[in-house]
Amino acid sequence: MVAQTNRMNEQFREAIERPAEMVKEYPLASMLLMFGMGLGVGVIVSQTVCSSLLEMSEPDPSMTEKLRRQVYDALGHVLTPSMLRQVQHYTS
Repeated sequence: MVAQTNRMNEQFREAIERPAEMVKEYPLASMLLMFGMGLGVGVIVSQTVCSSLLEMSEPDPSMTEKLRRQVYDALGHVLTPSMLRQVQHYTS
């Protein structure tokens, strides 16, 4: 186990010291590694951009939400605040 770990460490050091040769020796693995890294970075950047855009734009309320607000406003002029809270509690 220790010999295998030492061998892996040696291979890793060699790969770090001579990257051009490693790419020539293992072109498919190198290409897949770069593709995966690019895909990962792209996902992170797109999530960051999309989340900031979603925070900037507030979604339009649906027709049901608009109607609910109108009903609450109308009831707010007729009912007491405690009764209005009870209505909102039962409807939410």
